[in-house]
Amino acid sequence: MWGPFLVMGCVMLVLGGGLLYVQGGYNEVKWDYTDCTCEGTDKNATDYLQTSKASGPCKCTKVVNITEDNNQAKWDRDILLYYGLDNFHQNHRQYADSRDDKQLNGGRHGDPDIPFSDCEDPHNNDNSSGETLPIVPCGSIANSLFNDNVKLFVQKDNSNEWNEVSLLRTGIAMPFDKKRFNNLVEDSQLKKLEGKIAKPINWTKQLWELDPDDPSNNGLENEDLIVWMRVSALANFRKLWRIVDHDDTKHTELKDGLNTAYLYKLEIEYNYDVSSFNGRKKVIIARDNEFGAKNKAMGWIAISAAIFFFSFGFLFSALRRLDQ
Repeated sequence: MWGPFLVMGCVMLVLGGGLLYVQGGYNEVKWDYTDCTCEGTDKNATDYLQTSKASGPCKCTKVVNITEDNNQAKWDRDILLYYGLDNFHQNHRQYADSRDDKQLNGGRHGDPDIPFSDCEDPHNNDNSSGETLPIVPCGSIANSLFNDNVKLFVQKDNSNEWNEVSLLRTGIAMPFDKKRFNNLVEDSQLKKLEGKIAKPINWTKQLWELDPDDPSNNGLENEDLIVWMRVSALANFRKLWRIVDHDDTKHTELKDGLNTAYLYKLEIEYNYDVSSFNGRKKVIIARDNEFGAKNKAMGWIAISAAIFFFSFGFLFSALRRLDQ
């Protein structure tokens, strides 16, 4: 009986060691911008949101060194941008259940009504005429949608001129998840929902304004929304935000990846307040790879499983010897 445990222990040990070697060595750059200073002011971004938000959006910038503590040869395509949140408990049961999947997949096509009770109150909002309108999308998950914006700039050959790098807003959601989200009306007709639905309380945009430049990425089919609606199992997590468009003809020098001879700058439009849950925010630049983003946790989990199997294998082996 002890044999299979030892075999599984060896398998998990090899797998864990391989994951630590492969995943732990990927290049990435992190910037924790929680306490950044808004451009043109001397105010901390969190304080700015509380006192000066009406003056316009807060923007924070940082020049990043992609070669520091990284392997210069490993910045080949595809380059991904993630946002990370710390101390945000998306795995809380009441929070995770606060959604209406029939609403999200377009089950109430063309005639939205009051959402299911699975969504936390308020389910609806009164417009200027006093009419009760259903909130779409409803629930706590959608209401807390991450809404910071990011831009990436490159400076070539010490030119002192920063050129914006094209970032893709699509291709960031898992194909399986995309099938579960469908608009209530045809993509081109989203604006006609005005007066029929209300936006979530904390949103600053209407549903049809999430990506007006790309009708296929607007409304409930917006990939930023889809990515956010997949709740994280851990309180500290990262989610895919943008993908560098390596095929953009405006910066052909990046077609094979990030050129380590250039400088790069991140610009954040700071909208998302994390002070209410003592959270932290970060942006991560990383390479795409077969196992996802840089993450040593998977390797350590596999090694922990190996220790478990070895422990029981030796225990059963000892018990067998005692019986003999």
